[in-house]
Amino acid sequence: MSGSLEQFLTDLSRGLERTMVAVNKELTLRQRIKRTWSMRQCARFLNVSIQYLTKFANSSDDFPAGEYVGRERVFTLSELMHMRALLAASAKRPYDYLAWRKPDAPLPVISFASQKGGTAKSLSAAHFAQYLSLHYGMRVGVMDADPQSTITLYFVGGEGLPQMPDENTASMVDFAGLFQSEDAPYTDHDAQTLDSFLLKTSWPGLRLLPAHGETSEGEIQIARLVREAPAGKSFYRYLRDAIDRWKAGHPPKTLPNELVVDGKVDQERLDTALTETLDVIIIDYQPALTLFQLNNVIASTSLVIPQTMKGFDIATLSTFVTGLLGMLQHILAHERIEIGTGANMLLPTIVQRSNAQDLNHIGNLLEHCPTEILPVFYLRSDAISNASDVYQSVYEYEPDTPGKRKGINRFITNADAVNDAIISRLWPGLERGYANTWMDEFYEDDGEGEA
Repeated sequence: MSGSLEQFLTDLSRGLERTMVAVNKELTLRQRIKRTWSMRQCARFLNVSIQYLTKFANSSDDFPAGEYVGRERVFTLSELMHMRALLAASAKRPYDYLAWRKPDAPLPVISFASQKGGTAKSLSAAHFAQYLSLHYGMRVGVMDADPQSTITLYFVGGEGLPQMPDENTASMVDFAGLFQSEDAPYTDHDAQTLDSFLLKTSWPGLRLLPAHGETSEGEIQIARLVREAPAGKSFYRYLRDAIDRWKAGHPPKTLPNELVVDGKVDQERLDTALTETLDVIIIDYQPALTLFQLNNVIASTSLVIPQTMKGFDIATLSTFVTGLLGMLQHILAHERIEIGTGANMLLPTIVQRSNAQDLNHIGNLLEHCPTEILPVFYLRSDAISNASDVYQSVYEYEPDTPGKRKGINRFITNADAVNDAIISRLWPGLERGYANTWMDEFYEDDGEGEA
């Protein structure tokens, strides 16, 4: 599989050519985040057996107490992170429990990008961010580049952002330094200031750079900077340069097995470690191909393109791929920089199991550009709308009826498989096998009804 974004876009473009023959925000804030998980669910997140986790809990005086709901013992997100710290302290492979970025390791920056709205782009990005937290304990930075603020709504209500952001809340336009300073047409914020823009959420170690209406200023400011052409600055590198400055000032310091003292988690040390750096940055792209969004692509090591599979949608995707490829080739003709050197992929979304056209498009793409397409994809699901009504992911939504619970659990299985497939490309060897299990069942399925 090619790690070059230019090659990825070239191959995907060829494959596409051949293939083409009212948000309840207040409720969201009140409910963020009250979900708890059983001992068995925690064992799954930790990738250990329930027997092993139960034995470990009985042998550790510092194992979280949790609370009992009926006869079942349940735990919060913070208690799950506490378990990770305890397990990592005595493990031969501590990074199995806290998959933190090692010192001097590169920082993956993953853009979820699409030119078309309605492709489940923000849903895919939000679920992937939360999956990394739940299953790997990663410290995730989520950057919202879309003025519609969709992914922001998945995380607003936490410690750093108790209410919806407003014009006084720093956004990606601030982080990239696109606003004029006193002595320059842009602002190169130092690493500490950049870090202050990343706000704590209810997910331990997951921080958010939110979006709001003024995020649309990004395009205006880029146009101004293109016109003014300040010396030593490339119009497409503002975000990339800002991330590099932040990264240089916030390297990984704490190791996963350094969080326990005398058998107990040092909470202050854990809290510091959760905010000292990030293990991955996820950017939720605006559905447009603009110079501001080009900055996000240039800053990224990997591109994930969520895309529905209808005929008109494939045509829009082809336009997006061709346009982005043209932009990159223009840049590369003037500056030889590495762009998208990680794994890049097309993620089919909202696929109707019973729709032959959807499945035929996927089949054709897998035939013509197999390494560019994920063979695991999001199926159309009515169940997800219940969680989306309050801008919650299926990982945090708690259904109130058996019928809803069945639908949500089915979608969780699908989301786990999609995210596991993405993991297998970005971090080979970390995958859990959920994608393979899903493929075995889906491709052997006899055509049962949709989720």
